[in-house]
Amino acid sequence: SWEAIRQSQTAPDAKKAGEDLAAFYSRIAEHYFRICREAVKEVAPHQMYLGCRFAWTNDLAANAAADHCDVIGYNLYRDDVSDFTLPDGVDMPVIIGEFHFGALDRGMFHTGLVGSADQNERAAAYQSYVRSVIDHPNFVGSHWFQFVDQPITGRVHDGENYNIGFVSGTDTPYREMVEAAKEVHAEAYRRRASDRVE
Repeated sequence: SWEAIRQSQTAPDAKKAGEDLAAFYSRIAEHYFRICREAVKEVAPHQMYLGCRFAWTNDLAANAAADHCDVIGYNLYRDDVSDFTLPDGVDMPVIIGEFHFGALDRGMFHTGLVGSADQNERAAAYQSYVRSVIDHPNFVGSHWFQFVDQPITGRVHDGENYNIGFVSGTDTPYREMVEAAKEVHAEAYRRRASDRVE
């Protein structure tokens, strides 16, 4: 009965309810992206709608985003993005909302989500990652998280104290990262264009 369903605390059997659950999930995701797009376009009609930044997702959510977003955003913490793929049938511009590499030879006591042996390796990892973004036809940009190392005592809400900055907590630049960024970004437009010219 409907009353029994209302009172139930048991998750539905995915085998029996899989199609219904997928349809419901798709409908909710589509509704979310549509309403957000409409709200953004109402106040900023000439701006792009980037949707959310997927940290974990599935094809149902990505398909819903593709129907409404101008650019799809992902947080992609990995060595590079050369093997990144969108769901079948989706060909959209993608932007990376977050990525980083950390090390323990200077600075904080935690490498963050993707670790490196030292600052030299961290700088090389940065260049490799950014080059994989430049070389991938779907990516239109990437955003490093974050400019300054996190506090040594940790962030207030979760305690993160990662060595992930371009500068330390005392605003001292990690020269390896600065030089790596200057080099890879100086070649970015030329590298991207050379892949498009036959």
